[in-house]
Amino acid sequence: MLATLKHWLPDFVDRSFVQSLTASLIFLVLLLLLRMLVNRAILKRGNLEAESKRRWLAAVRNTTVLVFLAGILFLWGRELQTLAVSMVAIAAAIVLATREMFLCLMGTIYRAISNAYSVGDRIEINGMRGLVIDTTLLSTTLLESTRAYASKDTVGRTVTVPNSLLLTLPVFNEARLGSYIVQTVHISLGRSEDWQLAERAMMAEASAIVAAYADDLRRHARQLERAYALETPTLEPRMRVSLDDRETIHLRLQLPAPLGRRARIEQRILRAYLLALNAAKNADGATDESGNEDGDENRDGNGNGNMKGTTGKKTAAPDGGKDGGANVRPRSDPPPGGSSSSTSSEDG
Repeated sequence: MLATLKHWLPDFVDRSFVQSLTASLIFLVLLLLLRMLVNRAILKRGNLEAESKRRWLAAVRNTTVLVFLAGILFLWGRELQTLAVSMVAIAAAIVLATREMFLCLMGTIYRAISNAYSVGDRIEINGMRGLVIDTTLLSTTLLESTRAYASKDTVGRTVTVPNSLLLTLPVFNEARLGSYIVQTVHISLGRSEDWQLAERAMMAEASAIVAAYADDLRRHARQLERAYALETPTLEPRMRVSLDDRETIHLRLQLPAPLGRRARIEQRILRAYLLALNAAKNADGATDESGNEDGDENRDGNGNGNMKGTTGKKTAAPDGGKDGGANVRPRSDPPPGGSSSSTSSEDG
């Protein structure tokens, strides 16, 4: 039976090969079982946050892959050495075929050494911004930022970025210095518009927003000073006015904002500015209407007074004669073309 089986098997299959193959299968099964148990234990931990669980799961998977590769090299070292010697002729083709994979592995090493980011950080690379939800030996997965832009119709997607980009492109880590970042809200106004109204409305809303987390912000600033020897960042909103061209005034509001709430804070400030602008327009319209009504009343009053003055006059005669009475003598013949009227005369 064994002789017949050996007859059908290739020449390189010998006792050593069978032992190495059996040991590899047992090693793989044990490694996968251990990984499954560790993942289940991590997911059952109720005192860990979601980001911490994702970070641990990613670390367990990457560690499993590294241990598996090390075990394969140990078990198949002799066979691989023989195979490598026999494959010198096609080594160049293998290098070209695995170039991108090799660069991704180098990018992973670079990320681990530089600590550029980890699971749970918000980063931007090659114009793609989002939350890091997974990292592997070859790629990084981002949950795309939910902030809407004029050039994008769909947000909230997952983006897989090859780690080879880390070797040639800069990585912007928004969470590297903690949970706060300086947010800039920018608006442009015409030179004839009331920019002071916009400044007051935006500064008032920004001050109210920052006051809600001022205590936590001060603690965060002290932690940055102790950990990185940095100067205290701005803790209060501030407005910058710039005149970049002839026709517009640019207002740039800078305020500290928590990560994950920047879009909501920006929308709140912009809506406060629009509400203040509408209120100012309504107040101006009400003032104009009241002025028009006062003018109409004055014109009506002048017209009524003139009408009353033309209705005729009634004069009282002074005391005269012995009886102290006044005699009124109407005219019998009015002048030609005139209107009838009454006059008073005094008896001498």
